Amino acid sequence: MDGKDFTQHWWEASGHICFYNARGEVSRLHIRQLQEEAVKVVCQHPSGIRLMPLAREVHNQHPEAPFASIPPVLRSLGRITLTNVISRPERGLFAPISMGERQPAGLAARVEEFHLPLAEFIEGDVEELTAAVPMGSQGLGDPWGLPDIVGVYRRCAGDSFSWTPEILAVEVRGTTEDLLSAYGQAAAHQLFATKTYLALPRTLSFSDRRELVARCQLHGLGLILFGPSPRDEYTLLVPARRCPPAPDEAQRFAERLHARDEEKFRTLFG
Repeated sequence: MDGKDFTQHWWEASGHICFYNARGEVSRLHIRQLQEEAVKVVCQHPSGIRLMPLAREVHNQHPEAPFASIPPVLRSLGRITLTNVISRPERGLFAPISMGERQPAGLAARVEEFHLPLAEFIEGDVEELTAAVPMGSQGLGDPWGLPDIVGVYRRCAGDSFSWTPEILAVEVRGTTEDLLSAYGQAAAHQLFATKTYLALPRTLSFSDRRELVARCQLHGLGLILFGPSPRDEYTLLVPARRCPPAPDEAQRFAERLHARDEEKFRTLFG
């Protein structure tokens, strides 16, 4: 071949990808070898790695091969081949199988580390709130519990108009297990909160994510993804819709909050 782009031509044959090298000769790379090298790369990313960054790292080890030949041979990882070492927690994400098994427990053990960054994210980036505070584990012992994060939008000194304070509630879960319970608890907060969010780990599977997005949009709940580190980006998938709460339930919630932590109550309500 004498075209200037002949080195970009490739094909698959007998378990190999074949391509022309710079000398115009046919070179081969075993597909299994490329997949095993990809596994090593994935294992260096406990929280997972996307297809194209993974393909680039594998290609860096074989720069002579056309880059376009790498992604197709990696797509079966975790679905058809090497399923014992690679998991696919969501579309396009490759993760070590150990992460798929251990991440929920690890997040659950330190889920409170996410409360303060989440409160700051919601207060400053998602909603215009007067204040937002993490409640920690203070809701334990109550079958309905307090939200993990409570925010308030209220009148401040200098405002020309007054209005009834609006409560924002956030239910935070450290695992993607028992999603129905998490969704139900978040929905229960709508009794007293004008806006309610459900915050879940980013390891949420594609099918669960799609189901939750549909349900949250239907019932006015907001949905936020976070992790695996408190320093990582927080993603707003579904904005919460304003839903007027029951006045008596809002009053009852304020009384419960005051009884639990008077300092946080004053931070929120003044």
